[in-house]
Amino acid sequence: MTPDQPNIPDQNIPDRSTRLADRHRVPLKSRSLQLGVAVAAFGVIGVFTSAAGTKTEAPPVQATAYVTALAAEQLPVQAAPAQAPALEVAPAPAAQPAPEAAPEPAKQEPPAEQVVEKPKDQIGGWINEAIGVLEKNGIPRDQIDGDAIRMIIMHESNGDPNATNNWDSNAAAGTPSIGLMQTIEPTFQSYALPGHGDIYNPVDNIIAATRYAITTYGSVGDVPGVAGMRSGSSYSGY
Repeated sequence: MTPDQPNIPDQNIPDRSTRLADRHRVPLKSRSLQLGVAVAAFGVIGVFTSAAGTKTEAPPVQATAYVTALAAEQLPVQAAPAQAPALEVAPAPAAQPAPEAAPEPAKQEPPAEQVVEKPKDQIGGWINEAIGVLEKNGIPRDQIDGDAIRMIIMHESNGDPNATNNWDSNAAAGTPSIGLMQTIEPTFQSYALPGHGDIYNPVDNIIAATRYAITTYGSVGDVPGVAGMRSGSSYSGY
């Protein structure tokens, strides 16, 4: 271009800023390679310059800006760490009132039971069983005295159903007194009830002896030995 020609920019030559923008469109991987080559080139120039001892001009500002922009694109932008949300503290549960004690269930009184005379011992059981059989067979209850029957039993055999008297007049006559209430065999057979014919059976012996006492004295309580004991005298056999 001569001095006389006007300074008209060449339309075919792109502007430097346009060239720099176009270079920015190079893929990221290629830009990394370009940055490395550029840095290496500057290093080589610096080495040769030092070796030759010659003074070189600083690289153009535009090239330095390009390298700086290219390097800036290679550095990943680190996002600021997200702040963890504050934990909400749950409010303390409200104090619950203590549960009221359940009322005690009302005590139920046991139903009234019919009072039944219980036997004092085994002898009492035998006496009660015999009295039940006598009543079923028509013997009036007021003629049957359980305490009187016990008194005779304790004086005659001391409660032994197998007791046998081998030394009195009955024994001498060949009919010893046997069993709980010490009846002789003929008397027992005369006053025994059907189904109760065993003289050694305590219940059967009581049944026959009681019927004999009622027939002979009117009631068991009127037996001479029982009446004597109750009036303050000694017992005597019947």
